[in-house]
Amino acid sequence: MNTSKPSLIKTFAPGWFAAVMGTAVISIAVFSFQDVLPFAVPLQMFFLFTALLFFVLAIAPWVLRWFLYFDDAWRDINHPVSASFFPTMPISLLVIGIALEKTGDSLLPEPILWNLLQILWVLGAAGILFFALFLLNVFFHKAEIEWEASTLGWLIPPVSALLVPVLGVSLSLHFVGTPWGDLNLLGSLVFMGIGGLLFIFVMSVVFARHIFYALPPAHLAPTMWVGIAPTSILTILALKFGKPLALFFGAAPETEQALTFLARPAGVMLWGFAFFWLILAFIITQGIHQKSRLPFALSWWAFIFPLGAFAVATGVLYQAIPTAVFQWTGLAVLAVVIVLWLIVTARTALGIFQGTIFAPHAAPAAAARPPRLSRGR
Repeated sequence: MNTSKPSLIKTFAPGWFAAVMGTAVISIAVFSFQDVLPFAVPLQMFFLFTALLFFVLAIAPWVLRWFLYFDDAWRDINHPVSASFFPTMPISLLVIGIALEKTGDSLLPEPILWNLLQILWVLGAAGILFFALFLLNVFFHKAEIEWEASTLGWLIPPVSALLVPVLGVSLSLHFVGTPWGDLNLLGSLVFMGIGGLLFIFVMSVVFARHIFYALPPAHLAPTMWVGIAPTSILTILALKFGKPLALFFGAAPETEQALTFLARPAGVMLWGFAFFWLILAFIITQGIHQKSRLPFALSWWAFIFPLGAFAVATGVLYQAIPTAVFQWTGLAVLAVVIVLWLIVTARTALGIFQGTIFAPHAAPAAAARPPRLSRGR
């Protein structure tokens, strides 16, 4: 299939930035295990620079589409499946920022680095808030959305809100005692509240769909893995918030010690749900694959970021609770993520070369199927 440049922009899917997210998160995961992983620094830099390259390649067609093919972009943002992938653009700004933070001053002088991270945080948080409000407004005004249209891709907006404090907490510590430090911490708490509650709301809706209705079509099966990400990120946040909260509220050292102590079991509990969902997602994906082979699609990038986030959470837990179970689990998952990344990147490159990856999918067959149970509607 030949694909000219205009048609590439016309059909440029909103989910392309998932490739940026999935690549940058591997850089962060490698950093989490840098003390026990050979060649950690070269690997970290490779995935960071590749993520930056992917972002540069994706941003131009993503922006141009709004000007050259506004009707197509507007149709996607009104579609109950594709709309949830628009926040991947501001998410990628935050994930790149987190990856850059882990490089320290090895790439950029410290003042430039932290000012750049602050800019990425502001832009990423603003974009995430905009899409969360805009998408909810769009779908609240729709007369009817079929249950079969819901997928765990709907978790992407809540997950994106949870990523704001991951970078924001680090910025609050760097700029502690300044207005920016206060803004970073308070903003992080606000976004954690938004993301945490939206995660519960959306997870409940999609969980009900998976019980009472047919599973999504095969090309959307990877979205099942998105459910790993929220509690993986919450695990990281549980272990990061203690010190900045104590500094901001002027808590006694004993209070900070108590927060740090309580964060560890809380982190393990949140990590446990992510691990549970990883196993469940694998089982369900295998079941779908046995019935009909999973066709390669851009949605395969949904395998990468959630697994990468789980690897990062496991690495952070290992740093807080240095036991072998977290070390070996994290390294095993990281190895799987890197192998999957190589496969998905190669398949994506082939799809770009052949032009097939730009072809839109047919409307999901599940939308026309009756519910599993007659009492479900």
